[in-house]
Amino acid sequence: MNKKKMYIIILAMLTVVLGLLIRGYLRSERYFLSHLPEKYKSYPAINENTKGRDYKIIPLFTGARPRAIYRDTISNNIIIESVEEFEPKQYEAPTYSITYYRINKNGEALDNLNETGNTAFGRPFNGHMLYEDGYNDYFIKGKSEKMPYKNINKDLAMSTEELSSLSRQLLSQADAVTVYEEDDPMTYIMSINGEVLRMYIPKTSNIAVPTEFEHNFKEILPLTDYSHRTGLKHYAWENPQSAITVSYFLKQRYQSGTYFSMAAAPTTRLPRWYGIGYFQLKIGTDILKFKHPISYFLSGDSSSEGYYHNDEWGTLDLFTYPMSAFNILTVGFNNNHFHKLDGCYLVVPLANKK
Repeated sequence: MNKKKMYIIILAMLTVVLGLLIRGYLRSERYFLSHLPEKYKSYPAINENTKGRDYKIIPLFTGARPRAIYRDTISNNIIIESVEEFEPKQYEAPTYSITYYRINKNGEALDNLNETGNTAFGRPFNGHMLYEDGYNDYFIKGKSEKMPYKNINKDLAMSTEELSSLSRQLLSQADAVTVYEEDDPMTYIMSINGEVLRMYIPKTSNIAVPTEFEHNFKEILPLTDYSHRTGLKHYAWENPQSAITVSYFLKQRYQSGTYFSMAAAPTTRLPRWYGIGYFQLKIGTDILKFKHPISYFLSGDSSSEGYYHNDEWGTLDLFTYPMSAFNILTVGFNNNHFHKLDGCYLVVPLANKK
């Protein structure tokens, strides 16, 4: 091989290496950060004292994942449930810390109720918390003292006719009903005028099992919800008319798409960009600005656009209804992935604007 050919090969190799380096740099966080418009550089993170003209974002709790949000329609209080999981020791079950926070209609934190352990947690039911040995009215009145159930037919002495007649009467008066149908006898639990009753129904009685309902305690879904409950419809993060929007996306890391052909049901994972979204939240006549992680999925169909979605770490959700005086932002809502910003944040008026 003469020197000329050797120089050509070396030059070609250097060109390839240089091209790879340039391609890597043009896809690097450092490159995109260097092109971040100046107006976005001052955006704080959601936990960094974010303020607007009339509103501010304050943490209700951090370090735990929000699991559910409810509204007590009698008091109009909002109840926010959080869960924190602790790593178990070898051969032991995980320990969970579950906390319920009560927020009044003005966005002010009233109090909270914590339960920590492995099992035997209370169950929210129409403003009550149900336990095996009693219940309390924490969600309604803020009281955690247990009260005894009013038990009906626990000794199974009533006839089928009596049970059928009484169950119809009580069900017509109930504000809420839940049924432990797998037990025998079955247990009908009813909330009537603030009292919780347990009615025992043998399966041999063939009394029809009622439909479960709760009139006074409603679960709230986020405006940004993506689930089967919303028809798997992605929130319009780029729509200027939306309550919260992504005004700029800073790319950080690219993940190529993959096709799982060996799976029981072959699936395709779309390529995505991980990055930071620069958000604008509209509340009243104010606009709050902050930054937070989000992903942008590239559409596998050339005829359709990509979309923003974050189903993993740092999932951001907004709750606006039925609150009128404040909003709720959550990070990690009902999500099994942990993020350092997991928590619940209240969007409340500034002190001089109340």
